[in-house]
Amino acid sequence: MTDAPREIDAQLWRRMLAGAAGWVGLHREALNQINVYPVPDGDTGANLSRTLAAATTVGDGLGDDAGLGAVARATAEAALLGARGSSGVIASQWLRGLSETLDGCERIDAALLRGALDSAATAARAALSEPREGTMISVARAASDAAQADPSDSAGELLGAVVEAVAAAVEETPQLNPVLADAGVVDAGARGLELLLRGMLAAAQGEPLPEAAAELGAIDPTWLSRRLDDGAGFDGFCTELIVEGVADQDALREGLAEIAAGPLEGDAEETVMLVPDGERLRVHVHTVEPELAYARLEAEGEIRAFWAVDMRAQAARVHEGESEAGVLAVVQGAGFVRTFRELGATALLSGGASDNPSVEMILSAAESTHAREVVVLPNHGNVIPAAQRAREVSEHAQLYIVNSKNQAAGVAALVNRIGGVPTEDVVAEMEEGREAALVGEVSRAARAVGGEVPLREGQPFALLEGEIAAAGETTGEAAVQLARRMVERMPAGSLLTIFAGEEASEAEAESLVETIAAESGLEVELIWGDQPHYPWLLSLE
Repeated sequence: MTDAPREIDAQLWRRMLAGAAGWVGLHREALNQINVYPVPDGDTGANLSRTLAAATTVGDGLGDDAGLGAVARATAEAALLGARGSSGVIASQWLRGLSETLDGCERIDAALLRGALDSAATAARAALSEPREGTMISVARAASDAAQADPSDSAGELLGAVVEAVAAAVEETPQLNPVLADAGVVDAGARGLELLLRGMLAAAQGEPLPEAAAELGAIDPTWLSRRLDDGAGFDGFCTELIVEGVADQDALREGLAEIAAGPLEGDAEETVMLVPDGERLRVHVHTVEPELAYARLEAEGEIRAFWAVDMRAQAARVHEGESEAGVLAVVQGAGFVRTFRELGATALLSGGASDNPSVEMILSAAESTHAREVVVLPNHGNVIPAAQRAREVSEHAQLYIVNSKNQAAGVAALVNRIGGVPTEDVVAEMEEGREAALVGEVSRAARAVGGEVPLREGQPFALLEGEIAAAGETTGEAAVQLARRMVERMPAGSLLTIFAGEEASEAEAESLVETIAAESGLEVELIWGDQPHYPWLLSLE
């Protein structure tokens, strides 16, 4: 072990961030077990760990000669992009506050560290429209206050004094938040920030990561039983989006508050967060209808990322020992978000044509379910390789991949899911459902092509099992021809489901349903998928 350093350079700062990630990662499950506020969904440890992991890996691409300010800025940006949950977003803003003070600096002395911690506390509080005490923001302010009061002229010694003050502040959080007092625990996010700072201090002093996690306490079982029984705070999906091009953030915040599911009556503001980052806006909201958030953000700008996880399912797995496999569906379009949610998907992640989620995004979404086993519906051929790679490297959940190459196939698979059996059997039933459905797609030609069905650039055409089956002058005409080919291929089919895309009008959809039903004699069901790129998806069963 080395003495606490008087100053901190870029290389030591990197080690300190890695130490912070290590300490939080070691205690992720212990933090999950004491997570009660604002929602007792047991994900604070996982969210903070994921956020810090994202923050520390980005620095690897900067090179060893990158300055302190550049490293701090890059890690803060990566933390925001990789943030999970409200605790992750607040932590990312705390890091952003640090980076703003460190911008252009090459070394951190005690005076600079005081300023950075003050900026960090301010940025963390600004992430919330209605900050509440007894949480991460209280402890962030306690860290700054302790730094201002301590006379040390050594950055390392000052950080040591800050950690001691923060530990005391964490113990006081139940006095500031009645929910914590009733549950018999300190705030999980606040404890997470303490562990972050402890990890930074340990790395600065050359101390290794502890061999085992410290005990962090447990929720009072009586309080937890009451909350689980009445369901308070569990309803809905923790929904997060990254969007560009939002013109009026205040109007957006008001709109999201209307669809938010607050943990307590009238507390919707607790679950709505909007954090700007240059041209991007990070949005966090709890809502029972994540498709409404998706649709609102899609109307306001361009969605760059979307994910949502069922908080009731999270709580059941963390606190009740639920062992059913989770289901992660990769989706495009607000209608498909609704459809997969209603069919029982426990996690939703944006992806598909022209939007391939990374391996890390799939891992994070799958692990957010807290399920030991997760069935993944990739719902696009381009997503399957990333899902397979995620399965290979997953550390916290065993992933099973259903070979769904579009969202209609994913729906057919999920409809066939059964419960109460081993996951291998669940997947087998879902694959059987997918294979039993004949699925076709209508799109537009990206370029002119020859062959049996020649296409002009931009011409509507139909794909059936990956092959061009027909072309038309309109997307509706191509869909009618596609339906004919599907009936020829599966004459025993009885139900045709049409998923209308984002460009379809009600009149076009109604006309298409009537035309196909009259011509084929099939029962025809219309579902608004709102998917891009494919005006119509057809599924025959």
